[in-house]
Amino acid sequence: MQSLGRALRIVGRRQVDGPNGRRTEMLFASRSAVVAKGARLLRRLRFDRLPRRAGVYASLAFLGMWVSYGVVLGGHGSAVGSAATAGVGYVAAQAGFGIEQVRISGHKETGESEILAALEFGPASSLVTLDPYNAQRRLERIDWVKSATVKKLFPGTIEIEIREREPLALWQIGGIVSLIDHSGSTIGLLRHRRHARLPMVVGYGANRAAGELLDLIAEHPRIAGRVRAAVRVAERRWNLRLDNGIEVRLPEADPGAALAELVQIDTESGLLARDILMVDMRFADRLVVRLSESAMERRNSETASRPHPSHGSDT
Repeated sequence: MQSLGRALRIVGRRQVDGPNGRRTEMLFASRSAVVAKGARLLRRLRFDRLPRRAGVYASLAFLGMWVSYGVVLGGHGSAVGSAATAGVGYVAAQAGFGIEQVRISGHKETGESEILAALEFGPASSLVTLDPYNAQRRLERIDWVKSATVKKLFPGTIEIEIREREPLALWQIGGIVSLIDHSGSTIGLLRHRRHARLPMVVGYGANRAAGELLDLIAEHPRIAGRVRAAVRVAERRWNLRLDNGIEVRLPEADPGAALAELVQIDTESGLLARDILMVDMRFADRLVVRLSESAMERRNSETASRPHPSHGSDT
């Protein structure tokens, strides 16, 4: 009777002539090589020379892996990571890498206390564990801060450069007045009198369109300094309020051309210095002017005092 190994070898040789014979023969050869190499590796290992307490160390490592797996699975990874970071920061601070000096530049409206409060420095804070990108994001959450740069200067100095937003106008919606920048983003509530002289825009959507309007007005210095408020009407067009109370109604289409025409008329006739209440420029073919009550009374009196020609007389 042939042995089992002999039978397998015969089967292997017989499959060579089949359609998959070559592939099968190569697979057997590969498996035989792997088994042979594994056997040689096992023979070289000497389990009698393992370090002392190797089993204890292996058990502790196995337990640590399961604890880590449980922490991640339970959603406590961030808390454990924060605790570990705080621990490393405390050790680094004790080793001489604590935050000893903070240099701040570029801030005018933002207080230093507000900047330090945003960074949340504590006894365990150090330059080793400080993440400049995270600190930058914290600073840019402050209303006045447009961008911030944070640099670490070892062993214990942080350098912060602040770039603040430029207030463009006051935005009134309801009873709330806020400062806005050129993009229409809200900076914060109006708190200081030094910002009270900024032009005011009123109404829904006025903040988003304020930058474009004020750029158009700035092209005409004759009236730019006289605009005290701009009211957004139906989020489509503007009514301007001048310093003498005159209301200028701009058209929805091409308000820049209407402003240029208004400046030209005012230069030629002094229109905006007259006793009027409103200038309506919404119509392409005509200019509508509304007189004040006193101007209307004077006009009526002048009209009534003019002599009227009688019927039949030569004129």
